[in-house]
Amino acid sequence: MTSRDAIILYGRSDFIRRQALAPLIDGLAADTPGVSVELAYEDLSGPALPDVIDALAAKGVRMFCVLPCGVPADRSISQWLPGALSACRHGAGTDLDIRIAPPVEGFLDFAGAVRAALASDRWTDVATVRPSMGKPGWTDIPQHNLQVFFCLGARCAHRAGLPLYQHLRGLMKAERSLASGPRRVMCARSSCLFPCNQGPLMVVHPEGIWYGRLDRDLLARIVTEHFVGGRPVEEAIVHRQPSIVRPGQIAGLTP
Repeated sequence: MTSRDAIILYGRSDFIRRQALAPLIDGLAADTPGVSVELAYEDLSGPALPDVIDALAAKGVRMFCVLPCGVPADRSISQWLPGALSACRHGAGTDLDIRIAPPVEGFLDFAGAVRAALASDRWTDVATVRPSMGKPGWTDIPQHNLQVFFCLGARCAHRAGLPLYQHLRGLMKAERSLASGPRRVMCARSSCLFPCNQGPLMVVHPEGIWYGRLDRDLLARIVTEHFVGGRPVEEAIVHRQPSIVRPGQIAGLTP
């Protein structure tokens, strides 16, 4: 490998953080002098894999080895990631050489690790821990008008979902009426919401509106026109949930 090469460790944010991969990155960098070693995240954090590739390509890197390193491995990665990276390659320039290594899980003695954990003496007796079910203020649901679920599943994260989510939160923070009271909008990150091919996505309830193919301009309009003004941005809607079906209404039963 050369200075025009990069290794990208790719996995879920919770796994990567728990494993404290900084020492591993330092070791890989020492083993491969001049090669860039970076992290990218599947979901709920950043940077996303395309952003890392774009940033390194701008610095002259042309060969990328993407190493899925989550445990347990996301089995769907082998189905969608090659095509997504091929699209990324064509978008950035066809001279990029992007290859995907087998997931590290296939090279680990996972069963042995389970046995070692069971045989260890580092068990925690919960009787020694003070009982707690959360903060006192977490008993009641806050007053709100809308609830927004912003998808940060793997495919939306691949399409820069995290920076868009952060941008949405910034836009909402600037609108004080959305922070509390009857017009409050509660916003939460979520895993996959479907339909992935129209991501990045978010869902607004109780209206049952799916917004898709989001970008910064659309988010600004949605906050101003929908959240504040009460008028959904029709051209950004990819789906509307039909009326809720009650148990007695199924299969031609009671209307």
